[in-house]
Amino acid sequence: MEYNFINSNLPASDKELFFGPLTIDATFITLEDRWIMAHALVAAGVFASVSQARKAGWDKPIAKGFTDIRVGKLKTRITILEAF
Repeated sequence: MEYNFINSNLPASDKELFFGPLTIDATFITLEDRWIMAHALVAAGVFASVSQARKAGWDKPIAKGFTDIRVGKLKTRITILEAF
């Protein structure tokens, strides 16, 4: 499974630049202002709740720039583009 997260302040052209080439079924989740990594992992279905993700050590801010990681037992791919 793959989940793409993007900041709402970024132009649509950045999707193709950082995540391309895009397929028809590519989906993007918009990052909320106060989210930390725990929120993103819950949105991707890796954890059932934010408190579980925090207890597992994901109580970290989302890094600025481009992040590409694999997490969880199923090695879910999480890609994040966060504005500076």
